[in-house]
Amino acid sequence: MVIGSVGIATCVWCGWASGYHRTTAAAEITWLVTAITVIVADTALWRGRTGGRLGGHLDAVGDPWPRPGRGGNRSAFWGVAPWLALVGVVVAWEVLGIDTGPHRYHLTISALAQAYRPLNAALLLVWVLVGIGYEAARVRSPASNLAMFDGPRDPGASGNGNALAATMASMGNHHGAPALLLPSSPPVGVAFWVAVPLVAVLIDIAARHSKGRRATAEEFVRFVSTTRLAHITLVAAWFFAGYHLFAR
Repeated sequence: MVIGSVGIATCVWCGWASGYHRTTAAAEITWLVTAITVIVADTALWRGRTGGRLGGHLDAVGDPWPRPGRGGNRSAFWGVAPWLALVGVVVAWEVLGIDTGPHRYHLTISALAQAYRPLNAALLLVWVLVGIGYEAARVRSPASNLAMFDGPRDPGASGNGNALAATMASMGNHHGAPALLLPSSPPVGVAFWVAVPLVAVLIDIAARHSKGRRATAEEFVRFVSTTRLAHITLVAAWFFAGYHLFAR
């Protein structure tokens, strides 16, 4: 019941906060409040793992990944290959989307999210879930592994419906040449970014039925964040992505 209420409240918050466009004080404030909330939740999960007070308890997983005695590093690489492929496709799409000029369609997630409010709300929700899920995956690591874890800008936009309509209209009125390889239709870009989390869910489901040969999303997170440097880099990337997408 409590989890359901928190989930509904989070969805409502993301829907409301999505009305503010970047470079406004309201957007920066709502992003900061969201980031602090995620940090508080992650701290509660961490304290629960270390036995601290006011912490949320999550049981550790029974088996580490990669599974012992199943091919070593080569097996681990093939186990995370679907996730690496998905990341590679997303990075390639973003790079090609940036290639477009200032008066052409931009199909990067930052530009599309500012033009389509539902996508912006969904993206904010995904960002929150990634921030909490990342810490949840780490605190659920087997006990023996615990020691190793030490778009277009609109400065004048007010965030209301008129500003959103104006932004969407400005995108629809661009008639420049498309990017080198990407299509020139914003709906196609939206479809791509909607498909990304769906593909991630399918990869996770397939991994759960692979008897440990493939890494689930949780196992992939623990695998790539094992070292302190990787952990710090991923956390910094999460903060930067949130600030870029929802504040500036």
